[in-house]
Amino acid sequence: MAARKLIISVKSSWIMAVIPLLVLGGCKQNVDQSTTGVMGEEEVQITIDEVQRAVSTFNKVMVNPTAELMETLCSEELTYGHSSGLIQNRHEFIDDLVNGPFDFLTLEAADQTIHISGNTAIVRHIFLAKGTNAGEAVDVRIGNMQVYQKGKDGKLRLLARQAYKLPN
Repeated sequence: MAARKLIISVKSSWIMAVIPLLVLGGCKQNVDQSTTGVMGEEEVQITIDEVQRAVSTFNKVMVNPTAELMETLCSEELTYGHSSGLIQNRHEFIDDLVNGPFDFLTLEAADQTIHISGNTAIVRHIFLAKGTNAGEAVDVRIGNMQVYQKGKDGKLRLLARQAYKLPN
């Protein structure tokens, strides 16, 4: 009976010594992966000017869209949320923009803010547009959040977008 207590005590001591090491090792691994902003061996740098150019280019292409141009600006993993609640993937968004009933005539990003974290930029602005929907004139004023991510090729692409209704 005393030998069994000794074995349990030794096992408990070993486990109690190993668990904190595993927890600390896991925390260090998570911190290293999420905060370095490193892709491969090169650190990814994003500037506010670069993000502003990406947003401006994206908005200009939405006014005169082609599938080829939109494919270069949108990530393969794009998730595009409309203020109506409709969520589209890259293919659905581009097809709807190029072939759908809505045509943008003008588009402006007012009150824009940009936050950069590693290889990702979060953009918020008021999305102001004039267009036509099935031939009928439409004015759009919605809130918009976009997430751009810099790829290994050094290009920023739209990864996510969510529009939301603004109070009157």
